[in-house]
Amino acid sequence: MSLTLGTAQWGAGYGLTNAIGRLDDATITAIVRTAQSLGIASVDTSRSPDPALGYGDAQSRLRPWAHDFSITTKVHGADQAGIPIRTQLEASLAELGVDRVDTVLVHDWSILDRAQAEQAVDALAELRDEGRVLRIGVPAYDPPDLVLAAAHFEILGAVQLPANVLDQRFAGLPLVAQLHAQGTRVQVRSVFLQGLLLAPDHPSDLARHPDVRRFHEWCIESGLSPLVACLAQVRSLPWADEVLVGVTSDDELAEIGWAWRARPPVADWEELASQDAALIDPRGWNR
Repeated sequence: MSLTLGTAQWGAGYGLTNAIGRLDDATITAIVRTAQSLGIASVDTSRSPDPALGYGDAQSRLRPWAHDFSITTKVHGADQAGIPIRTQLEASLAELGVDRVDTVLVHDWSILDRAQAEQAVDALAELRDEGRVLRIGVPAYDPPDLVLAAAHFEILGAVQLPANVLDQRFAGLPLVAQLHAQGTRVQVRSVFLQGLLLAPDHPSDLARHPDVRRFHEWCIESGLSPLVACLAQVRSLPWADEVLVGVTSDDELAEIGWAWRARPPVADWEELASQDAALIDPRGWNR
């Protein structure tokens, strides 16, 4: 299991607790240097049709170091994207300055109809067979997304799943373990729930949610920092290959690197799981 560096903050002010916004060049350079010192060898990024949305210009800003990392990027499969998947990937490769990437995921998989899903899978399979990408797959927001992907992809090379101390929907799902055993690379995202789990004093209503407060109280009682607890919980997932983390400074990444190496006592993580979908799925946040 290894850490993967997220780049959403490179192109936009992503994250509930992100008080800095889009990162400047000096900060990105410092983050990359720290990532390399920690042995982080992979990055997650995406191309946004509208530079003001999503990851913004994150891929262009990754270009100076693109050859130093294994890259996961994303394409859109819905008709409203207006651009064929092949053209989207070619644009991403041009932005990154590389001939191929490790992984390509269908960013909007959860909203595709059957025909769109089949078309996206076929297009990505062609690109994989041509050697433009090694693995193809999807980000799944909930278990039905993953079930649908397993049914559509003949070879599901990679998946991104949300997982953290509150969101344990995938933790006991047999399909995840089956896919992992078959060679699917499982990337875990939302480990800190956009920073919410690391900020007990955040002014949002989400930080005052009983399940969030219960987690922070548990950390105090257990003598663990929220950061160490969050990383320990995802490290306990036997099917996780990569853990995606996004930061706004090199100091944050260095702290994550330290916490990643910590080995706290084994805990009963299931007792911290939340059943409130409005809390654990940021798509439903009203902030």
